Amino acid sequence: MNEDNRRWGFEEAEDWEYDAGRRTTPPAAQQEDTDECVGTDASGAVSVVVELDGRVREVRLAERWRDSLDQRALDAAVLSAANNATMQALSRSVEAQGDLTAAEPVPVRGQVDETPFTSEDAMRLFDAVNAELAAFTGGLDQTVNAPVQAESRGGHVRGTAQFGKVVRFEIDDRWVYTAPNPEIESELAEVLRALHDRGTPAPQPGGPAIAELQALASDPARLLRKVGLA
Repeated sequence: MNEDNRRWGFEEAEDWEYDAGRRTTPPAAQQEDTDECVGTDASGAVSVVVELDGRVREVRLAERWRDSLDQRALDAAVLSAANNATMQALSRSVEAQGDLTAAEPVPVRGQVDETPFTSEDAMRLFDAVNAELAAFTGGLDQTVNAPVQAESRGGHVRGTAQFGKVVRFEIDDRWVYTAPNPEIESELAEVLRALHDRGTPAPQPGGPAIAELQALASDPARLLRKVGLA
């Protein structure tokens, strides 16, 4: 493919791109009672629907989106709509976490051997827990800080995300000029979902040692018996 006939990214922004950025973003619909958030770009031509965890459910293009948006600005419009939707989902997630702060913690259940602990047993467990926590922390740092990239299977769309935000979106201009809307929407959503999945860390550390310690901590009476204090 002749690279001169395609544009990857935003290297040559035109006046219409800045004009589009100054337009008023349409007001977001009331979404408090739904399990999704919808972000829209300034032109209203692109909408990105995400679940409450930020994973993209679908991308929607206005039927005649080319009438209100130059095809060369589609990448910027998708970037704007995707991050708009993600920020809404993050805001709702924070609000939900606040509502749950007063809730009683759910006890952790598990099989716990009640054979009395020796000092060697305790050190073994704590060392194993520390190792699992270190592995989780290392993976978390890598996932959160390192940029992640994705490309659609059709090869027409690429994206880069970092710190949970899409920072670059690239679309083959020659392809998007004639491709039907469903095909474009599919490749856009594919890349956005891949960026989310690759850039989202595990929600909490885990492993057999951590599970054993949590099970012990969830039952104080059993813990006291195991350490020989009851």
